[in-house]
Amino acid sequence: PLLADKPKGNNLEGYLYPDSFQRTANTTATDIIKQSLSQMDKQLTPDIRSGMSAQDLSAYQGVTLASIVEQEVVHQADRAQAAQVFIKRIKVGMPLGSDVTAFYGSELAGRGKDVAYDTAYNTRIHAGMPPTPISNVSKSSLEAVARPAPTDWLFFVAGDDGTTYFSRTIAEHEALTKEHCKKLCQ
Repeated sequence: PLLADKPKGNNLEGYLYPDSFQRTANTTATDIIKQSLSQMDKQLTPDIRSGMSAQDLSAYQGVTLASIVEQEVVHQADRAQAAQVFIKRIKVGMPLGSDVTAFYGSELAGRGKDVAYDTAYNTRIHAGMPPTPISNVSKSSLEAVARPAPTDWLFFVAGDDGTTYFSRTIAEHEALTKEHCKKLCQ
C-alpha cells in the first residue's frame, strides 16, 4: 500500500525512511530496506495522507514535495512556511524555483551543482514537480506538506546565517537575498 501511487520504474528515493535499525552481520540489504519502508509507512499516517490530499497532492507528490522541503530548509520551524510557498506556486502555475532540485538533476547528469543546467528536475526552469523525490524525508517535512502554514508567501531565501527569509513580492525577495545571502547565493 505504501508504494501504490509510486510510478512504475521509479526508484525508492524518498521512501526509505532514515532511521536506525537493529541489524547483525547476517541482516540482508532486503531486510534493511523492508524495515525502512515499514517505518515510512508508519510516518505516512492517514492524517498525513489526508492533509496531502487536501492540498491536491497524491501521496507520491506529497513525498516528492517533502523531499524538497527537507533539502531547502534547515530549521523545522520554517518547513510549513516553505511548503506553503511551494504549494502556492504549484496552484498558480509558477515554477517551484528550487535550487536543490536543479542541483539534484545536474548532479545526476554528472555536471556538479548547476542551477542553470536543464533537466526534468530543474524546477527553476520547468513548472510543476520534479519527476521523483530528491532525498529521504523526515516526519517534520511530511507534516509541513500535509499542513502548510496559513501564510501567503511566494518567495523565500536561505540566508548565510541559516535563517530562512520569506517574502510576498519579487522586490522583497531580491532585497532579502541581497542583504542575507552573500555567500550561498553566488
